[in-house]
Amino acid sequence: MNKLAILFAFTFYFGLHSYLFIRMTQALPPQGPFRAIFAVLFIFSALAFPLGMLLGGKLPMGMVTVLENMGAYWMIGLLYMSLAVFLADLFRLTNYFFHFYPDWISANYQQIKFYYLILVLVLFTGFSLVGNYRFRHTAVRELALEIPKGDGPVGELTLVAVTDVHLGTIIRKNRLRKFVKLINEQKPDVILFGGDLIDHSMRPVLAQRMDEELRDLRSTYGVYGVFGNHEYYGNAKLAAEFYAKAGITLLTDTAVTVADRLILAGRNDISQRHRKPLEEIISGFNKNLPRILLDHNPARLADAENNHIDLQISGHTHNGQIFPLNYLVNRMYPLAYGYHKSGKTHYYVSSGLGLWAAPVRIGTKSEIVRIRVVLR
Repeated sequence: MNKLAILFAFTFYFGLHSYLFIRMTQALPPQGPFRAIFAVLFIFSALAFPLGMLLGGKLPMGMVTVLENMGAYWMIGLLYMSLAVFLADLFRLTNYFFHFYPDWISANYQQIKFYYLILVLVLFTGFSLVGNYRFRHTAVRELALEIPKGDGPVGELTLVAVTDVHLGTIIRKNRLRKFVKLINEQKPDVILFGGDLIDHSMRPVLAQRMDEELRDLRSTYGVYGVFGNHEYYGNAKLAAEFYAKAGITLLTDTAVTVADRLILAGRNDISQRHRKPLEEIISGFNKNLPRILLDHNPARLADAENNHIDLQISGHTHNGQIFPLNYLVNRMYPLAYGYHKSGKTHYYVSSGLGLWAAPVRIGTKSEIVRIRVVLR
């Protein structure tokens, strides 16, 4: 990210906070300690996210965990509180021109603002509790595909696809242990990690020795993975070493033949300018074996169909993670979530097992994908 983009991001971040702080403060009673207490909590919450991100490599690990967890919930709250304030201001502006407020609102305007603020906070708390429940109760999506080609043995293979785990200070080792248990329960022949296994820093991942949990994964023919964009936010070299230590075969613009039954290709993330063309990655491999592609970002779906890929697995979008962002990502990507088939190519874009920011899913659900592939 260049300096101009960073400057714009920080200007927007603190500009939005300034607007939100002024409007929310105006809703509080002017008497008593309410506004002073609110100011302290608001400023600390607003600073938690950038401090955790910028100073995560220097502060004690416990402090980083507190800052990032608090900042993560604040980022979700920031979205909903901003929407609530924008909605209130829209009504206020409309009333300025059309005077549709009933007399009891005009006469008790300060109290109404205060009650509205309390309602927003209560609703956000309720949404967060429901969203956390939806995150903790992972869905296992079932997909059955028939691929009518193959020089290898016929029969069935069970693939388990996992994307966007985001290991770090939010998704910690105890949570990863539950993820590993759930994946193993699917009795996979092949386990596929579709990118963003790491969140943004290798420090908490290495400190918690998360590779110990990943080494407990069990499959017939191995565990494979690709990088997403987040592996490059920290240290890609350390991330690659972590994959190897965890028993995950990293496919970086490379392909392998798995058990003489299928070709598995892995593309580098689209954020990397010098990633290889797909046709170069699969060149020289048996064209009569099924081809499966791991490509973290689903922005270039046509590449798979043009190169006769049988199944592409992607993630990245989180299906928006929280309402109404799921509608936004649907506008951004040709396939933002779920299954699609074009020509002879099957696609699945997962909403992800982990998530970014707070462990909250509103309008979406965390998932792994169990894919039964019938080879004929």
